[in-house]
Amino acid sequence: MSGQVMMIMFLKKYRTVVLPAVVVLAVVTLSILPAGCGGQDTSGRLKVSASIVPLADFCSRVGGEHVEVQCLVPPGAGCGHTFEPTPGSMDFLSKAGVFVENGLGLESWATDVLSKITRPDVVRVVAAEAVPADLLLPSVEGEPGLEDPHVWLDPSLAVYQVEAIREGLVEADPSNAEVYQRNAAAYIEELKGLDGELRRELEQVKGASFISTHPTWTYFAPHFGLVQVGEVEELPGKEPSARRIAELMEKVKEFDVKAVFAEPQLSPRALEIITKDAGPGVKVATVDPVGDPDNPEVSDYIKMMRFDVGVMSEALE
Repeated sequence: MSGQVMMIMFLKKYRTVVLPAVVVLAVVTLSILPAGCGGQDTSGRLKVSASIVPLADFCSRVGGEHVEVQCLVPPGAGCGHTFEPTPGSMDFLSKAGVFVENGLGLESWATDVLSKITRPDVVRVVAAEAVPADLLLPSVEGEPGLEDPHVWLDPSLAVYQVEAIREGLVEADPSNAEVYQRNAAAYIEELKGLDGELRRELEQVKGASFISTHPTWTYFAPHFGLVQVGEVEELPGKEPSARRIAELMEKVKEFDVKAVFAEPQLSPRALEIITKDAGPGVKVATVDPVGDPDNPEVSDYIKMMRFDVGVMSEALE
């Protein structure tokens, strides 16, 4: 494949955003920084910048010792819908040989930032768009025609993302292609094993209904036989209206909702409003859809998925 900026999967859509002043300043400042040599650090490792924690973990597993991976969006910032860069992260991005994003509108800031700051020969991997179109689900966030971006929470779909990352690393660093292919194959087998393990654990609560803080579990729920009947936040950071709260309370009764799942990256205020009226029969538990390298329970993708399924299984039992 050719071109100064290669995309592993073609971008189908991006939303136009107005960047905060701090982003514009960082872009202008860092656009004049030296790009480095071939996207590699002084030890010869390929610099890889990933938008969110799960994708950074995929890159580390496929790249192994041949890559230096940095995650742009910190764990506490959530799924990457918004992005407030640090000078360090922007500097790394300006020197990276590969940039990995989820796509499907998750990183609405990416196109504008990348066009101004990345190396001209950066390999751009849009991992979610490697998922076959017939497996994508519509977004529930109010914008017709958009697919839900949270594909990594279904391990069977995460496999496609790992394959896209493999191809991106091979393109950027063909001398280590065999290593990347071998690592990816081994990790994909782990993901397939994880998928079966999680299915068995959730079998006992199959068909149970829950409400989430944010529409994060759109792929996860049907894949594992659960029912996500509603979301507290219609859009990231948007407080629910009184009408929405009333609708959710009706769903609690209609679908015999067993649990409401919070997320550490999102404000608990709206969740508190819901659970106050939901009644004593509804459990409240916290799950993590992105993970945190500094938290041993969710420090990598596989640990994160096991943790979340354990929490859900107990809450829905």
